[in-house]
Amino acid sequence: MLSKQRALIKIFYSLFIIIFIFYAFLECNSDYIKHPISIIIYIISLILMIISYFLEKKNYKNSLDENNLINNNDIKKIDHGFDGILELDNKIPKLWFKLFYITIVISIIYFYSFLFTNFANPQFEYKIAYRNQLKEIKEYEKKKPQASIETVKFDEKFINDGKKLFNENCATCHNVDGGGNIGPNLTDDYWINHTEKTLIKNVFSIIWNGSKNNKVMRAFGASGEIKGNDIQKISSYIYYINKIKKKPNNPKFPEGEKIILE
Repeated sequence: MLSKQRALIKIFYSLFIIIFIFYAFLECNSDYIKHPISIIIYIISLILMIISYFLEKKNYKNSLDENNLINNNDIKKIDHGFDGILELDNKIPKLWFKLFYITIVISIIYFYSFLFTNFANPQFEYKIAYRNQLKEIKEYEKKKPQASIETVKFDEKFINDGKKLFNENCATCHNVDGGGNIGPNLTDDYWINHTEKTLIKNVFSIIWNGSKNNKVMRAFGASGEIKGNDIQKISSYIYYINKIKKKPNNPKFPEGEKIILE
């Protein structure tokens, strides 16, 4: 009875370890909590807790029971010898062996399911998550209108995002600091393309429509390559490095006509 009672306690702990493993494998996705298998585990755990409580109450009334158990010569014990500690020589419960074999079978099933199916496949899960994210972005863009040449305005909150977008799309030609490379310097007052009266609108217009004077500067906005809201962020960043930020140390020589845009 003692070994059975201890085995039940161990099973109870093991079930919670299994729940934790579920949580870890599912990348902190709490949906597993409502899964039928999880609910069954909760019920079994509760039953084992109740059984464990009554068995403990029945078999461990007081500490004398343990002393009597140690002093009973009919029970096999292992003597450590050097420290006087006696260890009960109980066989491992058969249920433990069964659980061990079950875990081996489950691991084999899991391994081949992972290899030959989409079960727990991170690449497949990523594709689903990516597809869902694209749907959410499309729905969001439908609800929130994109910036246009009429509505674009400078906003400091766009600077950080604008810098990232600038580095991804513009830094190759205009350098990371905007000082110019094969493309013109964006931090001075000289402009090859001048279509609008204000700096923010002029930059937005160039990014949207491209440059008639340079085919390399393509129409990022008109082609749909960059959305209007992202162009507004890039334009805000260019406005920032042109009007507010300290000028780069080694800017490219001036190109175009000197025009003071506000």
